[in-house]
Amino acid sequence: MRQPTGLAWHGPADGDDEPVDVPRYLAALRRAWPLVVLLIVLITLTVLALSLVIPESYRATARIVFDDRAGVGPLETTDVESVQRRLATVQVLLTTDEVLGRVAERLPGESADTLEDKVDASVDDDANIIDVSATDEDAAGAAAIANAVARRFVDMETAAERARYARSREALQSALEDAGRIEAQALRAQLNDLNLSQAAGGTRLRIAQVAEPPSEPDSPRPVRNTIFAFFASAFIAVLAALAIDQIAPRLSGVRELSRLARAPVLAALPPRRGLRGRRRQTEEAYQALQAAALQLPGDRKVLLVTSAFPSDEKTTVSLRLANSLARAGSRTLLISADFERPRIEERLQISGSPGLAEVLGAVADGEAQEIEELVAEMTAGVSPAQSAADLDVLPSGNVEGRGPLLYAREPMSLLFTALERSDYRYVVVDGPPLLGAVAGPLLARYADAVIAVCRLDRMKPAAAAELGDVLGQLDSAAVGLVAVGGGKVAPYSVGLGSWALEGSRSPAEA
Repeated sequence: MRQPTGLAWHGPADGDDEPVDVPRYLAALRRAWPLVVLLIVLITLTVLALSLVIPESYRATARIVFDDRAGVGPLETTDVESVQRRLATVQVLLTTDEVLGRVAERLPGESADTLEDKVDASVDDDANIIDVSATDEDAAGAAAIANAVARRFVDMETAAERARYARSREALQSALEDAGRIEAQALRAQLNDLNLSQAAGGTRLRIAQVAEPPSEPDSPRPVRNTIFAFFASAFIAVLAALAIDQIAPRLSGVRELSRLARAPVLAALPPRRGLRGRRRQTEEAYQALQAAALQLPGDRKVLLVTSAFPSDEKTTVSLRLANSLARAGSRTLLISADFERPRIEERLQISGSPGLAEVLGAVADGEAQEIEELVAEMTAGVSPAQSAADLDVLPSGNVEGRGPLLYAREPMSLLFTALERSDYRYVVVDGPPLLGAVAGPLLARYADAVIAVCRLDRMKPAAAAELGDVLGQLDSAAVGLVAVGGGKVAPYSVGLGSWALEGSRSPAEA
């Protein structure tokens, strides 16, 4: 059998800068779009449903002002730090059990425990204001709770302030009775200051604003919550898609496939058919594949169509390629050589035997006349529907568990040597996958050109690199790739799209 030489592929130069991984991220999002849509819809609808089911709650706020100038005694300080500490103390005291317990006595159905979940206090950052907020299922109830807590606390602080003044006054009067004349004058002055401070301002706390019943509920807010859930779920879904891509990476596109497999992409098929644009892209892809086959010299005719893993796409490519070559006027033989998963017979609705296995068996037993005549005899009764006139089909035959042995035996070599001498211009072989089994690499030894069909959405970068290692061992064969699920391949872009002759530069280098 004539061994093809002088065919190789020259990829991009090693010194080229690696592109940013944006295409990989976009490809990951395209692959995971069902998951992204599912997460967005699920989270958004869940939040919307909860917003509609959860009981409405209202929030009302009363405001207490702390007047740091009121009731300032001669020994009291009003520096900023002291005022801030006082405000923080008031904020904590407002929600203590003592305050809430006294408030609950005036509110039917409430207790210190129930009010603890309904009342909170906060300090304004820019003013001496303490906000007392309360939530309740009723708008009037929320305002009543906020006002009751604020008033009760102010009343308690007022009473405590008066008691403090009274104790100070009693202590000064008691000291005045036992003091001398000089000491008595100082004590009377302190007593006068104390009375003036009490008369001027009394307590420093007072109600600045009473709480009013709110006109609309504070929560839930279905529209606001749904909008927020939509954007949050979109962010979560994108992160999930990118995380899945990091855990189980996939190829970003045809360029990465070509780079890792170290072979040119001859054609790129769309992931689905049906739309006019995709049908046009499919036709253009097969035209490019046919053009690549026509580039092979006349003495190189055996084209093995295989894949990285078991895939029905390779059978489709085999059929379309063989038909297109035959319709172009080249006599073509299509061989179903994937003994583990024969699909040619099913697609063409023909009998599976006799076929290739019987031919190899007859050659091995020495019972065969000229092999070309034997092949012609096996294909003579095969009349696949809707096939080109110049297309002959050799089914897989009855293997009976002898598949791998048939690939390795001498009859296979004799068969392809005979086919090289035949009047067939092209022999298209639908072969087994190259990875995970020995059958594919064994059969590839007899091929003049190997076309590996790769599904981008199911292929990991490590598998593409392993495929490149297997293809790299086929020194005597030209190799090329067909990407399924990739974008349109522009002619002569980055070394993709055609076979390259050894010693000549690829289109990217030209």
